Amino acid sequence: MRSTKSPSWIKRALGFSPLPVPPHVFDLTERRLRYGQFVRSGAGFRFRAYRAVPLPPDAFLAGPLGGPFRDPRAFEALVSGFVKELPAVREASLVIPDAWLRVSFADSTELPRAAAAKDDVLRWKLKRLVPFRVDELRIGAQEVEPLPSQPADEPHRLLLGFAVDQLLTQVEEAFAAAGVRLGEITNTSLALISALGEEGPEPGFWALVVVEEAGYTLSFVHGSEPVLHRFKAFTGSLPEAARASLVNRDLKLTKNFLDEHFPGAGLARVLLAAPEALEPIWVERLNDGLGTPAEPLSGRHLPPLQADVALGAQPAWREVAPMLGAARREVL
Repeated sequence: MRSTKSPSWIKRALGFSPLPVPPHVFDLTERRLRYGQFVRSGAGFRFRAYRAVPLPPDAFLAGPLGGPFRDPRAFEALVSGFVKELPAVREASLVIPDAWLRVSFADSTELPRAAAAKDDVLRWKLKRLVPFRVDELRIGAQEVEPLPSQPADEPHRLLLGFAVDQLLTQVEEAFAAAGVRLGEITNTSLALISALGEEGPEPGFWALVVVEEAGYTLSFVHGSEPVLHRFKAFTGSLPEAARASLVNRDLKLTKNFLDEHFPGAGLARVLLAAPEALEPIWVERLNDGLGTPAEPLSGRHLPPLQADVALGAQPAWREVAPMLGAARREVL
C-alpha cells in the first residue's frame, strides 16, 4: 500500500508494472522495528546495513487486523531516534505482518474509472467477504488472471488488499515526522513471494506457508502470482491437539480448491517459513494436509546475498528474507 492510498502496492507485490523502489526497507511488528539496506550486486544483493529496536509490550491496542498505537507520540519519538542512527533514508518500503494486511479475491465486471466510484465498488465487494468494518479500512485492488471456472458474466478477478487505515496513517505520519516517506507497504507473505524470484522456485503451482505469532498464511502461487491467499488466525484458548486438527482440516479444504479449479495441476513444491522451533511440527502438518513434502525455507532459496564486511553481527535469514523481498522489486 502507498500513502496515496493507490493500489500500486499490489501491482508490485505480484510483479505487475514494477516501478523503482528505494533500497531501504523497514519491518514492523508488535514487538520490534527493523531496518535493512540492500543494493543489487550482479545476480544477487549486498546487505549493507541492519538495525533493530524493540517496541514496548503494550505499544498497540488490540484489534483483529492490528490495533492502532496506544501512544502515537511515543512511537513517533522511537522512530525519530531510530532513523537518526541509520544511513541517510528519505524514502523506504515497509513490511508488516499478514495479520495486519490481509488479502482476498473477488469476481467482478469492469470497474468504474472514477476513483470514488471504484472505491465504493471495492468496499461493497469486500463487505460481502470479510467480517470487518470496511469504512475503517484502506483498500486496494489489482486484476489478476481469472479462474478457469469463473462465471462469464464476471470476467475479471480482483486481488483485494485491506488494512486498518488508522494504523497505517499513524505509521506513515511517524516516519514522515522523521523525514522518511513510506512508499510501498506490503505484508510478510507477499514480500517472501517476491524474495523467491519472479518465476517462483518451480514452474507451475507451488505453495508458501508463513507461520507468524498471530496465525498462519497459506498461498498457492502460479509463477509469482498468488491464485489463493488465506490467513488463518490462531485461537489461543484451543489445546494443541484441537488446533492441529483444525489446521489439518483447513489445509485439506484449501488443497481441494486447487484440485477443483486446476484439476491435475498438483503442487511442484511446498515451502515453509516458520520459527525454527516450530518447523518439525509444521512440516508434518503440511505433509499430511497438502499431500506434498514440505521444505523449510532457507537461504538457498533466496537470491545470492553478500553481507557487507562492516555490517557486524548478522540477523537470522528469517528476519532478512521479507525485507529482501521488498527490496527485490527495485527496477534498475
